[in-house]
Amino acid sequence: MKSEDVIRGLIQDKLSGGELPGDDCSKVLGGTSHGEICDACGDPIVSPQLVMECIGDHFPRAIVFHVLCFYLWDSARRARGAGPGSCDVR
Repeated sequence: MKSEDVIRGLIQDKLSGGELPGDDCSKVLGGTSHGEICDACGDPIVSPQLVMECIGDHFPRAIVFHVLCFYLWDSARRARGAGPGSCDVR
């Protein structure tokens, strides 16, 4: 997995380019990975890692993250002005 600094840079680029949602994630689900590719860092999320799925206006396609990448994305989008209530983590 990439370093946190590299992941932060990728997330900033993807937020700026619209490849990752800024504040339209209405629900977040977590579970066991089935080999998904993380939308933030581009690395596979391999079992037994957990996957975080972000559902929002982009539904039916969920945005998927490693747990670390999810928290880095969440922090970055909040720093850009997304409100604290825009994700409903379940």
